[in-house]
Amino acid sequence: MARQYTRSGRERLACFGLVLFVLSWLVGSGSSPGDLLATFTGSKGEQPPLLLREAQSRGNDVEVNPPNEKMDGLINEGDVKTSLKDAIALIHNKRGVPDSQEKDEWKRKKQKHWKLIILFQHNLPILQQAVDGFRRASDIMVENLIVVDNSLNKEAFNNDKLRKSVAEVVRTPRLLNFPELHNYMAELALKKNLEFYFWAHADNYVLPSSAERDLAKDIIDCMRIQIQNYPNWGMMLFAYDHLAAYRTQTIIQVPWDPFVFQYGSECDAYGRIRDAGYDARACSKLHRSYDMKRVLNITDSMGYDETLALLEQDKEFKLGRNQWREGSMSQEEKEWREEMKLASRKYLEEKWVVRGCKLRGLPCHKPWPVCPKCPQHIPDCYSKRPSTQQLLFIHDEVKRVFAEQSKDLLTYESFLAKRKKQ
Repeated sequence: MARQYTRSGRERLACFGLVLFVLSWLVGSGSSPGDLLATFTGSKGEQPPLLLREAQSRGNDVEVNPPNEKMDGLINEGDVKTSLKDAIALIHNKRGVPDSQEKDEWKRKKQKHWKLIILFQHNLPILQQAVDGFRRASDIMVENLIVVDNSLNKEAFNNDKLRKSVAEVVRTPRLLNFPELHNYMAELALKKNLEFYFWAHADNYVLPSSAERDLAKDIIDCMRIQIQNYPNWGMMLFAYDHLAAYRTQTIIQVPWDPFVFQYGSECDAYGRIRDAGYDARACSKLHRSYDMKRVLNITDSMGYDETLALLEQDKEFKLGRNQWREGSMSQEEKEWREEMKLASRKYLEEKWVVRGCKLRGLPCHKPWPVCPKCPQHIPDCYSKRPSTQQLLFIHDEVKRVFAEQSKDLLTYESFLAKRKKQ
């Protein structure tokens, strides 16, 4: 189980005493473990269970279900066969349900439906800080975290500590630009047959809304509501896109445009996602999000309030958000990015005519797949219920088109080759 924000010595002693009570109660009373669960979960027609009453008294930013439905069906007292390990896990789990009894598949520790992905290119300590933040904020995120290493020297992939702490570190085949990285994430998700994936910034630190909350489970609760109300969802934002969820089929059908520079690419992509008939939704105030300009001395021994105070204090540190990254770049990389930026401006003017971020509904003057219009051989390219075979075909066609255009794409390798000729 992930290390959570530590409590005071008195609270730890009380928790230890409660564990001893569980052990003695199970051994000495002759009762079944299911009887212990009844203490926490209650039953229909009775007062809401202890853990639920506590949650109700705290209140939530997003109310997910009517109170009696939150725990209903999660634990069936008559059928459950609970081990001592599960009983102890029940005490420690932030949301009150041991993982082995979690009925919501999106909240289980071993995930096959979603992954959290962080794109890495510069500053390994900043990345490690972000990973540690997710480990402390949720029971289930880091165990399902994939780091995409897009650095020149593959620092993340070659770091044993990082590789042991996350689910997977994968290497990009070459130095990809920002839109290409988004398409790379979607390709990973398609290969892993994920319903959706979270994308988090490598320079962001997250805190749950309070010490006892689980960030991932609160977000999933909000997603459940949004998906029920907007079944054609394509993306969801949490604290803008510092943390975002993308539906795999959406980004396969509406890929990011590799000819658009990093700043401006999200406006281009998000407008086309909406024009393709997908909804973009947001879940706000579910967690605290911090853009990190440096590494802070946040440790596992620090409590929630102490961590929060340190992060709030660091807001006063006078350093541009991207200065740490600029300082990590080689001169060649900086020049490559500057040339991409200039080429992107000209390209966007050709594509949309107008400049700006509100592109939804405007005429798009490029061919599919970077404009929301289906080609003749894929008339239902934006189907909201595509089969796996359809998605694989669309993905292959998108890759074919991008490969044909690659000679016009300013990659890092082509930039270096051009410089050598000059």
